[in-house]
Amino acid sequence: MSEELLFQNELNPRQLAAVHKIEGPLLVVAGAGSGKTRVLTYRFANIIAQGMAQPTEILCVTFTNKAAREMSERIYGLLDNLEIPTHEPLWISTFHSTCVRILREHIHLMDYQPFFGIYDSSDQLSLVKKCLNALNINDKTYPAKGFQSRINSAKMEGVTPDNLERRSDFLMDDQTLDVYKMYELEMKRANSLDFADLLLKTNELFDMYPAILEAYQDRFKFIMVDEYQDTNHVQYKLVKSLSEKYKNLCVVGDEDQSIYSWRGADITNILSFEKDFPKGEVVKLEENYRSTRNIVEAASALIKNNTQRKEKVLFTSNEEGEKITVHGASSEYDEARFVVGKMDDAYKSGQFDYNDMAIFYRTNAQSRVLEDELRTRGLPYRIVGGLKFYERREIKDILAYLKLVLNPTDDVSLKRIINVPARGIGKTTVEKLEAFAAESGVSLFEALPKAINAKIVHAGGCKKLAGFYRLLQDIAEFSKGTTATDTYLYVLDKTGYAQKLKEENTTESMARIDNLEEFNNAIAQFESERGDEASLQSFLEEMALVSDVDKMEESEDAVTMMTLHISKGLEYPLVFIVGMENGLFPVMSFDNGEDDLEEERRLAYVGITRARKKLYLTHAHHRRVWGQEKSHEPSKFIEEIPDEYLEQKSGGRKKSKFMDRYAQSSSRPKYDEFNQSSPSFEDFSQDFYDENEADGFQKGMTVRHPTFGVGNIFKVEGSGDNQKVSVQFGDRAVKKFVVKYARLEIL
Repeated sequence: MSEELLFQNELNPRQLAAVHKIEGPLLVVAGAGSGKTRVLTYRFANIIAQGMAQPTEILCVTFTNKAAREMSERIYGLLDNLEIPTHEPLWISTFHSTCVRILREHIHLMDYQPFFGIYDSSDQLSLVKKCLNALNINDKTYPAKGFQSRINSAKMEGVTPDNLERRSDFLMDDQTLDVYKMYELEMKRANSLDFADLLLKTNELFDMYPAILEAYQDRFKFIMVDEYQDTNHVQYKLVKSLSEKYKNLCVVGDEDQSIYSWRGADITNILSFEKDFPKGEVVKLEENYRSTRNIVEAASALIKNNTQRKEKVLFTSNEEGEKITVHGASSEYDEARFVVGKMDDAYKSGQFDYNDMAIFYRTNAQSRVLEDELRTRGLPYRIVGGLKFYERREIKDILAYLKLVLNPTDDVSLKRIINVPARGIGKTTVEKLEAFAAESGVSLFEALPKAINAKIVHAGGCKKLAGFYRLLQDIAEFSKGTTATDTYLYVLDKTGYAQKLKEENTTESMARIDNLEEFNNAIAQFESERGDEASLQSFLEEMALVSDVDKMEESEDAVTMMTLHISKGLEYPLVFIVGMENGLFPVMSFDNGEDDLEEERRLAYVGITRARKKLYLTHAHHRRVWGQEKSHEPSKFIEEIPDEYLEQKSGGRKKSKFMDRYAQSSSRPKYDEFNQSSPSFEDFSQDFYDENEADGFQKGMTVRHPTFGVGNIFKVEGSGDNQKVSVQFGDRAVKKFVVKYARLEIL
């Protein structure tokens, strides 16, 4: 390669090849941590430096505003260094922003006003509800979010109501089609587009007006696409049509990091690039600059089990580094203690700051136990892409119902759930009830029967208020003499809260059900460890401590927590991936069989390659599911990593009998089947909690509890399974625990 090549001293040979392959189709297969953003920015600058195009004749699209901003800053910096002036805004943005820029100029041709509105998810849902009402469809029976999800899925596939009948590969029921048609009419009337429309309408514009498409084809002499593995069908069509004239299309991506099929991403777009562009070239970036050799080679060994991929071998010149630690805990509480303990040690020893540490999990619900332990140890943390567990809407909703059992005069809680789930009590009715209560000098609950008798609203409204009042009375009556768990489950059933989420059947609603399940686990664990002293009142008191007293000051130096999906594109020196168990990760409720399992494996690959220096993979041999302890085998993905890269901290790895059955079965089992068919605890080589160790607790010992912190044992009663201890904590509060379930740690 010529020594005069620009940037030769700043790029490795493969990166340099991609930067200087300017003309014609090019696929850059960029392995994790191999510098793909570097290639895109240097390639952009090189095209201009070589005189092949003006800065505004290059279109560069990516998937997040953050990535677009970072790319823009780097490109402006490179152009400044090359003393190349820029006088107009560059076309470096997300797909959606690019489409908005095009539509602002031409949407009047599609009978829209130029200053069209853009509906977010909340606006869209409100309009769907309006359509359901107009079509006399009961939102309680047929949830609006379900329609919203199906409409968005259709739009991501480029399917409109008009062409639906011509798409034999896309099915939609008649009721959804009716809603979809009305929704589109209402959007047009509102002169607004939703997010999917931004892509869809741009495609329609190009189909309707070939001259406009040709103008943009002329404008964009070069097109570059980041994260090409995440493109959906509409984005693929946009890229293909815009690059049709010059065919100077460069796409960068990694099929091994394709993890968004649930939101429309189509992995075949990157896998079929050479077929779509027969004259295209492929450059592979295989050198990882991020992680240690152990981490890189372990990740490579794992992902080789996938069939939907291009052959490449990720390698690194970095140091070998520590082996990946696999830790098998007896429960999710022991898992959390291990993880947070290791973090605490790493910080105190000066190895890592809190900012260097991250915890990844498969579902948001898993954060609850970890949060409790982080609070107990006093470690600062932040949750990325989600609320802290006890601040999530569904948890606060159900807590409001439970609080009203004990305190019916809690107006804040009552107002929160008076129409949750939806029962037809509108804002005007609530305002009239509030005014009536204020005038009468009573709480909202006390005002309810009086307001009904006074007929403060029309007959229908009074009937709905009466139904709500009876519901609260029924819950209060049921709670007398029963457990907190039973009361909780009764609230879910009587209100229809969980059922409504199931009927929505969206990714969001399923995640909320997971959180409700985890909340049930929190109650069950509380009852186990507190024994006879457990009550709804004492549980709510502890929740108040967890959610209010433990609020910490915002700190830049904090442990980061997030789902594996959100972790893509990030990196941390110290990473913990928790919940590595069959049934949880990988999940087992696959609709598309092996394809779904491969996407789960790609998700594991993404998580592993976020770690720079040290990686822990943890799993629990038993975990609570709706209050019941279930046996779990270690994840198949741990099994697929060769032993030479792993350090076993506890127990050994046992070959997954379940995954063997899974692979051989034509009808793969669902999650519940997995739980029922899992081996007993004795099937594992892990040494489990010895109940006789409970006898080791003695008066005067110092212990730590996940919720209450450090205290001293001042009384021990009984032995074995029935042994109880009384502990006095730093605030002088005395708590009695059943030792078997108490999660007490001897200090």
